[in-house]
Amino acid sequence: MSSLSLSAMPQVPSLGRRAASHRYICTKVLLAEGEETPFTEHCRNYENQYQVLQTEIQKLKDQMQKLHRDLTKHHSLINTDSMEEILERSLHIDEQIEAQHSAMQTLRTMFEEACEETFQRVTNEQEIYEAQLHDLLQLKQENSYLMTIARQIGPYILSIAKVKERLDPRFQEPKEPEDDRTETMLKIYEDCTVTNESQHSLQPGFTQK
Repeated sequence: MSSLSLSAMPQVPSLGRRAASHRYICTKVLLAEGEETPFTEHCRNYENQYQVLQTEIQKLKDQMQKLHRDLTKHHSLINTDSMEEILERSLHIDEQIEAQHSAMQTLRTMFEEACEETFQRVTNEQEIYEAQLHDLLQLKQENSYLMTIARQIGPYILSIAKVKERLDPRFQEPKEPEDDRTETMLKIYEDCTVTNESQHSLQPGFTQK
């Protein structure tokens, strides 16, 4: 009987514990981001209900271990009322787990559709982003090619332009017009000087030396 009791208490594999721990951490990170979506609301409700169920299961495990010690080590008689209480609580917890599982199965279709839409949207965004990078790279390559050509033919164009300037004056660069304002001002000054001297020579009483 004792061996049956021991085998009836399955041990949680270490892989299962790591998966539960990883799930808990990921859920905490998701909820900490603060974005309210149907899935985050579901995760929040799930964590609350899971903690309640986990606490109840742990209490039952503690009671069963105590009864098992009394039976195997102390050879004490087990109180039948205690066993019935454990069974009733276990059945109640089982009903809660089944209800939770059924509710999650109902939500599965909705979340799968939402995940598919999100996955498709993210895939499209990734494709657009990669295409944008490719377009920029192509423009950069074309511009680099044009710069290379310009640097190669630039000296030839300058040489041809110089030859044309020598052969045909029309291609010569226009010279800046000479500034004759200084010469004009000097001429005006000279004219004024001559006029003044003539006026002085015509005044009465003027005697030339």
